[in-house]
Amino acid sequence: MKRIMLITLLIIAFSLNAEIINSAFTPELLMPSIINMNNLTINHSMSFSSSISSNNQSAYESVYTNHLNYNFNSKLNLKIDLNFINYGSATYQGRIEFDGNHDNTSKVLPNFQLNYNPSENMNFTIEFRQYNSPFERNGLFD
Repeated sequence: MKRIMLITLLIIAFSLNAEIINSAFTPELLMPSIINMNNLTINHSMSFSSSISSNNQSAYESVYTNHLNYNFNSKLNLKIDLNFINYGSATYQGRIEFDGNHDNTSKVLPNFQLNYNPSENMNFTIEFRQYNSPFERNGLFD
């Protein structure tokens, strides 16, 4: 799978015309750069979720995501999401007491998407997504 992805990336890289290559290496900032920062957008999102089941098991998850979007030109676009995830589980003891299960975990899970539109009716997309929800692991609510 890695070889197929690498070959696909190389084919796309070699098929890029001079407009794409020149626009990617034209610095428009005060500091020299190969990336035009005017074509970069950065957004952020945050979420928190928790749940409890009838067998007194609970789970939580908090996610902070940094969304990066870079437009090389009108035909080539790169999107990167950096997900900073913290999750774990606990056992409900009664009232408002929870006993942690010592499985608190933090991870950074990247996602990326490369879109290439050589013409109006043709689109190539390479995408990689990785996400681990605590509600799907270890049969927590079985």
